[in-house]
Amino acid sequence: MNVLVVDDNEFVADSLVFLLDCIGHRAVMAHDGKTALELLHSGAFELVFLDENLPDINGSAIALSLQDRPLFPRPFVASMTGDSDGNEELARLFDVCLQKPFSLESLLRVIDDARNNSISVCLLAA
Repeated sequence: MNVLVVDDNEFVADSLVFLLDCIGHRAVMAHDGKTALELLHSGAFELVFLDENLPDINGSAIALSLQDRPLFPRPFVASMTGDSDGNEELARLFDVCLQKPFSLESLLRVIDDARNNSISVCLLAA
């Protein structure tokens, strides 16, 4: 599966990309919203992990921009946030909301949901 990881925390992004690569996915990363949008407009991703609190463009704005993409089908979009507030609002914009830090089990469930194109709810840290 082609996966985009967007997080301004380089350790989080590097770790998630490494883990996704280890389990057989092709993952690339971006550390800001502008780079994420450039990558999203230049390639097809089946799954996108978006940090909500990016330094330039927040994850919600990026998720909204994916609504009407003419070139590629909309990917399965997972929000990653450390904020416990506002999950109901995020749940409306994303297919799934992961509360940081999240467990490997939660990550694998998101990947499985993306494969099956099913919609989950907010997954709390485990």
